[in-house]
Formats: sequence, C-alpha cells, structure tokens
Amino acid sequence: MASASVAVTRGEMMERWIAVTLCAAIAVAWAAKQAAPNPQTGGPMFAPAWLPVVAAVVGVMAVLPVHGPPTLVRALQGLQWAALLLLLWSANGLPFDLLTAAGLIGRRTETGEIVMATVWWPTLATRALSMAAAVVLANRALAGTSPRSSAASRATGWFAYAAFVLALPYPLLRVRWALGGTIGLDKPGAAGEGFEPLLIAIPWILAAVLSLLLAEPRRWPGRRVLLGAGWLGVAIVAMIGPAAVWSFARAVLDGTATGSDGIAPWVFGLFYGSWLLWAIAAAAATRSYQLRTATVSQGRTSE
Repeated sequence: MASASVAVTRGEMMERWIAVTLCAAIAVAWAAKQAAPNPQTGGPMFAPAWLPVVAAVVGVMAVLPVHGPPTLVRALQGLQWAALLLLLWSANGLPFDLLTAAGLIGRRTETGEIVMATVWWPTLATRALSMAAAVVLANRALAGTSPRSSAASRATGWFAYAAFVLALPYPLLRVRWALGGTIGLDKPGAAGEGFEPLLIAIPWILAAVLSLLLAEPRRWPGRRVLLGAGWLGVAIVAMIGPAAVWSFARAVLDGTATGSDGIAPWVFGLFYGSWLLWAIAAAAATRSYQLRTATVSQGRTSE
C-alpha cells in the first residue's frame, strides 16, 4: 500500500503549533464561560453553545501530521475546510462584541435613557480566538493548494455566477422598496423612507459586481485587488450569515419568527439564507479565481 509523507518546514511547524495553541485557548475560554453562574449571559446566541469546543477539536485534528495512504491523507486534509467553517461560525458575533467593548452599542431603557451594553468577556475571548484560529487555518488551506493541480486547470467560474445570483435578493428588494414597492412589507414605509433602503443595499450591489469580476481572469482591477476584496467580503459575510440563519431558525422553531418593524418573516429568511450561501459560493469563486490566475501567471512567466 502506498504511503504519503510531507516534508514539514520550521515555519509550517510553528504555524501548526500556533493553531493548536489557539484551539486550546478556545476550549479554555469556552470552559470559563460554561463555569459562569449563567453561561447564556452576554447578548444574543449566534451559534449552538457546544460549537466552539467542537470547532476547537476539529481544528486540532486538521493540523495534526498526517501519514498513510494518499486517499486518507486527502480526506484528513479536507478537515481544514470543515474546521475553518466551524471556527468562522464560532466567531460570529465578534463585531458586535468589539463595538460593545468600545462603548458604541447601547440599549434604551423604558425611561428613554441609553445604557451602554455590558461586555461579556468570556464570549468575546472565545469569538476572537476562533477568528484568529480561522485565519491560521485559512492560510494553511490556501497555501496547501497547488495552482498546477488538475483541479485548478479544470476550475470554472460558475461559483462566481452562483454568488452573483445569491447577492441579488437583498438589493433587489431594497431597491423595490425605495421605489415605493410594498412586497414583503406589512405596512408601507416599514423599510425606511425615501432612498434610505437603497443606501443600505449598496454593499450588496458591490458584492454582486465583485462576484461577476471573479468569474473570469481579467486585467482590471488587478489580481491582488480582486483576491483581497473577495476574501475580505467572504470573511465579513461569514461573520454574519451563519449567526443570522441560526437565530432565524431558532425563532421559527420557537414560534417567535413574527417579523420585525413591519417586515414579513419570509424576508428575513430570504436575506439570511442568501447571505450564508453567498459566503460559501464567494469563497469557492475566490479560491477558483486564485487558482486559475496563478496558473496563468506561471504560464506567462515560463514563456
């Protein structure tokens, strides 16, 4: 039976230990939160309570040395992507934690007074460590992908077109509301007045444009710019999409998904679902673009 062995450099070994240390710290922060008198304290729940420790365990498994048949090696290396998704989900809610810590998020009391929200440090630590571990695993997963592989040569841009379609629900409805439409609204003006709904839609209009730009290699606006925008967009939406879908699903199961501020519940399901799927499709599109453009660049260099 054939076996596969991979030479490990000092940098790769250090990266591996950093990932293991971060995952261990996630487990410690999670345990500290569970040991608190009320472990559910600290704002809305963006993920199952058990998710951080599961993500940490899978993260450690993903960076352990792998030896054995090539098929087993490839299967275990696939854990990097599973661990990356779990860690990103575990990090959901981090932007709100950081804004709260900076004193930028508060709540209005019954008397009209605005009180700053309380920072729940074990939750913030768990999410911040999850994000740091996700960055390390993302670097390992991307560095381990060879642009000369057959998968890279067969890669197409259909991921980008899927991402383009998934970016459309939010801006299309927002634009319709800005023009006076009431689809998905229980009362006129529930989504804002004038062009306010259109302004909120601008980020997703840009996401749709970015998705199309990732479909095929192009000179403008440049490979580095597109890759940077692609991975940044994926990271931002991945920090929101899973949490939004989880919260909405819980509300549906609990029978409390009644809409908000005059907007029908199905609208939130459509928005949140498209955000989650866009993050997945855009990640695949950005990775595909990275592989294809790397192959083209190497081909031009060798000429």
